[in-house]
Amino acid sequence: MHAKAKGPKIEVIDNEERRAFITKAMAAMAVTAGMTKVANAAEPAAAHAADQLTTAPKKDPAKLRPVRLDRKYLEGKDIPDLAPWPAAMQLRPVKTHRTVEWYTGEKLSCMVYDADDGLLKFTDLPYDEHVVLLSGTATLTSLDGTVEIFNKGDVFIAPMGWSGTWELANNYRELICFETQSLAAAMQAWFE
Repeated sequence: MHAKAKGPKIEVIDNEERRAFITKAMAAMAVTAGMTKVANAAEPAAAHAADQLTTAPKKDPAKLRPVRLDRKYLEGKDIPDLAPWPAAMQLRPVKTHRTVEWYTGEKLSCMVYDADDGLLKFTDLPYDEHVVLLSGTATLTSLDGTVEIFNKGDVFIAPMGWSGTWELANNYRELICFETQSLAAAMQAWFE
């Protein structure tokens, strides 16, 4: 007889658009980290992403250049202040927070976000968020009570539609990537 495994239920959402987004986000993270090759467990997703890139409208290759993230942002230096989170989202106010959007493409946007300690409530997250925790601790508590704790160096995705609390602690700083249009809509709704 086997004991039933305890823990959170994990719903695997697998579609081509999501795999392509994750593959592109991983590639952006690899470029940022100075890697030249990304280990890719989802080969079909990489092939699909490559197909999308070859069928997208061509830009002049002579004008395209890799985009390097300035190391000062990784260290939390010279990051501009951001307007406060909406009061309804702040369960424990984030005194100040900062962000710099260091890459904005047609499909992918990447930022560094730096914040004082606080606790935020998200309802139906309007985008997939790929996170590399640069400093501090993120404690995400889902609606079902599942608690996930992430520390410096951890990589995770907060999926579109997720609801719960996100605690920022201990000199919180993250490198984050999103789908460009979803991010723009959320930023406008929350901060403008």
